[in-house]
Amino acid sequence: METYSDTEQVILSYLRSHRPEECMLDKISRGTGKSRATVLKYLGILHARGLLEYTFVGRSKLWMVKEEAGVGEQAAPAAAPAEEEQDLAALAFALYEARRREADLADRLALPETIVLTVTDDLRVLAANRLFASLFPDTGSLRDLLRPADEPRVDGALRTVRAGRAATVELDLREKAGVYRPYAVTLVPAPASGPAGCVAVIGEDLSSRRRTKRDLEALLYIIRSVGTAPDEEHLLEGTMTGIREKLVPYLHAAVFTPGGRPAYATFEPSADRLAAVTPLVRESMENLETATAGPLALPGIEGEVKSALAVPIIEEEEATGTVLLLLGSAASATLVESLEIVADELASALKMQRLDRERSEYVNTLLALNRLSGILNDARDEASMLERSIEAVMGALGFEMGCVYLLDEADEMVPRVQRNMPESLRQMCLSGVFDALFERAFAEQKVVYITPETPAYAALDEAVRAQGVRTVLIMPIKIGGEVVGLLNMGSGREKRYMRTSLENLSSIGLQLGLALERSRLARELEARG
Repeated sequence: METYSDTEQVILSYLRSHRPEECMLDKISRGTGKSRATVLKYLGILHARGLLEYTFVGRSKLWMVKEEAGVGEQAAPAAAPAEEEQDLAALAFALYEARRREADLADRLALPETIVLTVTDDLRVLAANRLFASLFPDTGSLRDLLRPADEPRVDGALRTVRAGRAATVELDLREKAGVYRPYAVTLVPAPASGPAGCVAVIGEDLSSRRRTKRDLEALLYIIRSVGTAPDEEHLLEGTMTGIREKLVPYLHAAVFTPGGRPAYATFEPSADRLAAVTPLVRESMENLETATAGPLALPGIEGEVKSALAVPIIEEEEATGTVLLLLGSAASATLVESLEIVADELASALKMQRLDRERSEYVNTLLALNRLSGILNDARDEASMLERSIEAVMGALGFEMGCVYLLDEADEMVPRVQRNMPESLRQMCLSGVFDALFERAFAEQKVVYITPETPAYAALDEAVRAQGVRTVLIMPIKIGGEVVGLLNMGSGREKRYMRTSLENLSSIGLQLGLALERSRLARELEARG
């Protein structure tokens, strides 16, 4: 009979007892009390074992227990083998019995919290149960997993075993680079009739016992601070401060966005430092699991970084960021599990704040359209109309700088109105720094929207990024099907727009184009009169 770990049993029980619409990653995580990274890991394991299947609902996976295959038709009796085949058949059946026996033993040793293995008297691994193989893959010797300080105690336990007695010792075994899990390890000598020179090793996981009341109180404190943060800046700062004060006194920390940009950092994110940590950050986001590294050298960072942890922030089975911690010591598996719980809470809070900002910006686009309509219905002078329009749109959308360019009779872009443009950016416009973006807006005839999370931001001139511009909006001003100008705005804050908001922004350019056309027609009529 196939056995399952505690986590696998909890997930299977949840899936069997809940409606299909409640079996997406976020709801499974909340219902089972496990972190998203843990649930995602075990969903993948159970799926690989053929126990689960899923279907997509939008971007999310809807998980379900796979129906057991029906019993097929019974095959016709096989013809009796020829006499010369009897020996080969006997060997084949013996091999089958040995494999079946091996599978039966593996199932009986498939314990959820206990590693079981056989080693030589110099700790070389001969055989191990599934848990050991999954936690410590490709381990050739148990000694490779030990802290140097623990080796004398293990050697003492081996001397006891050679004397024919079992010995128990508490050890921290290296699960990942810089991450250790605590075990109560018992070494048992082989019986007189057993294989010579072999030792059985039985290790009970002590992680759950090591999580103290203080740890739980620390998690509760951090989760509460996450839920009360007024904005993203305070959310990240409060979360990382809580981790440092309540969970682990890290040397440095950072929170990275999906594009690999640090949204928060306790160190100056220079190019050489980012180059040192980016592979670890990328690994955690690509694999959707905590990535670790041993000693890490960061130029100019005080204190020796003995371990680094990159914990993914997961939303709907996608990484929306990573929490990076640089530690002055090795980390425990209990700490990693606590950090994954914090990352889940952070993911939920970031999602809520993002949705709030998107809703707010959507309302602002409607407000901008309303203000613009009032101006365009009232103004008749083109210069006054452009000046009042850009002020109204900038004020409603919360942009600090902007300008309007229109095509002249020679089809050259001419600046007509500029508001709060720094002289350096004004000169950049005149020198052609933004020509590629202007050409893109003309060619695509739709809003060009650029933030640090879009690929186009990296292509901006370095001098523009140095000015602190974090959001760029370029709205084509259209008359009929032709672009006759551009309304450009910039902000030092990163603004989030959903698709419907960008459609509203496109309407601003259309309204302005209609008003310009009306103004020009009025001038032509006056000239004829």
